[in-house]
Amino acid sequence: MNLKKESNLQTKPQKSEVDNQLDELLSAMPEVLKTQLVNMLDSPEYANQNQKADFLASLQSFDMLIQKDSAVRPLLPEGTNEESLAKALSKVDDSQSILETEQLEGADIFNSLFESLAADPLDDIQEIRRFANAANLHEAFGEEEGNEALTFLNAIPQDSTELIHGAIACQMAGMPKQANLLFQIFAKRQFIDANDGYQSLKTDITKFKGYTETLSKAGKLGRDKRYGKKDKVEAFAIQLYNQKNYANPHQAAQAIAENVLSFAQSINYSFTSPYQAIRTINSWLSKHIKSTS
Repeated sequence: MNLKKESNLQTKPQKSEVDNQLDELLSAMPEVLKTQLVNMLDSPEYANQNQKADFLASLQSFDMLIQKDSAVRPLLPEGTNEESLAKALSKVDDSQSILETEQLEGADIFNSLFESLAADPLDDIQEIRRFANAANLHEAFGEEEGNEALTFLNAIPQDSTELIHGAIACQMAGMPKQANLLFQIFAKRQFIDANDGYQSLKTDITKFKGYTETLSKAGKLGRDKRYGKKDKVEAFAIQLYNQKNYANPHQAAQAIAENVLSFAQSINYSFTSPYQAIRTINSWLSKHIKSTS
């Protein structure tokens, strides 16, 4: 008697370890982004397991980064909450440098994700030109594919998506160095320059540092009662200026004016007008540059 049972069912192919780990990580993603990444990684262009392994390594690094605590957390007093965070961070030495380093680490990992997904260059110069000169990425990929594959980019500002557009066009043209440079700029912009939450926290930390440092300076000079609000606003403007590289004092004054006006309002100091504020800030910065050069 034959004990074996025959079956018409086909055995499903075994998934690789890389595919299993990718499934585990992708499952936690928003459905729209998850669907697009799964479709892309299952396409013939990404059949190479080494490519998937590179993507997995970057995705795991990014996942670990967003789950671990910031290096400044152990330095904060017990009971620190969202409302008191900026004030507490202002009292931690180099807190802003630490936070910026962590943001840049995230940008580097995000950039490695882009590199791991890089497709081979195209031979069709006309297609490369069509893609590069399209009005936007949806048009570049084609209406149907663009709407489906790029839904998750809708929340990204237009000037940022233009960087991705240029990066992909450079990839298609076989210029990986230029593509990576553009995406590095994009990643830094998303994690630093256009990251509203990070920039707001950074400004609040600077405000609290301004309070502390100007009062400390006032005490040393014996001017506790006479140290004016104007001096605090000027010190705050100089701190903002020192955080970035600007072409000249006027450009810096225009860039930081909104934050300086907000800080001035918080301590009941007023400028006669926004235009006058920019001129005054420009004057303060010029004097500061001359005194430190």
